[in-house]
Amino acid sequence: MSISLSTKATHAGSEGTGFAFIRSRSLILDFDDIIDKACRMALDSARGEKLGSVVSGNVSFRPLPFGELLEYLLILAFNAMNVLEGLSPLRDKVGEKVFEKLTLIDDGSMPGGLETSLFDAEGVPRRRTVLVENGVVKGFLHNTYTARRIGVKSTGNATKARGSYAVSRSNIIIQGGEKSEEELIEQSRVVVDGTLLSVHTVNYITGNFSVVVSNPYLVKNGELKPLKPVSVAGNIYQSAETLEFARKITNTYTGFYVPLTLVGKTTVTG
Repeated sequence: MSISLSTKATHAGSEGTGFAFIRSRSLILDFDDIIDKACRMALDSARGEKLGSVVSGNVSFRPLPFGELLEYLLILAFNAMNVLEGLSPLRDKVGEKVFEKLTLIDDGSMPGGLETSLFDAEGVPRRRTVLVENGVVKGFLHNTYTARRIGVKSTGNATKARGSYAVSRSNIIIQGGEKSEEELIEQSRVVVDGTLLSVHTVNYITGNFSVVVSNPYLVKNGELKPLKPVSVAGNIYQSAETLEFARKITNTYTGFYVPLTLVGKTTVTG
């Protein structure tokens, strides 16, 4: 099932928009959360103020926008087809500690997962594949072709694309950390919420990203102050040692099951 809600609000002559959705393999009848979220985001968007300066340091990404960033920035680096073509910066990093605290898993057998299935497009059973464990790169996502080329077994991540077979993710999970969301937000200058409007422009080959955030918040005196859209830029590998993850893992309804994540060494403008 799928349901989405778009909202619009006005405040002191300024307009704002909000959006929230649910995608699930089971029936959900309680929509209060997405109604509240869409309304809150629209009102905050209308009340938002311009940042008016450059802010550097820690940024906390809510689970949904962080999942969007991962999709285009990091998951493609674990695609074995990109590894074979020399496009992945992680191609020679198996066994090395690239990330400080990250544990990243692709699990196509996860019970109830949005991308769960018995088999991939080639009939290979879905499985749980650890891509990064405690910061150490463990491997990549494969179909039978890439697995044969590299000399490993398929991870069950084949998908049909334009008449042939490609490699794609299933359910992506990031292991939670030790701190609460509130603790990580207190360490941040800006909180990223809503959606990333230009996330398709990030560069997974270099790790550089510069994204426009629809619903950002300035952390000021322990409170979140709504902002007009801002640009957040950085490099995921330069920020790798700064990544911290909240305890709570959230279902983003996109196939990503991730916590609120703090990313350091970023630059925010707007």
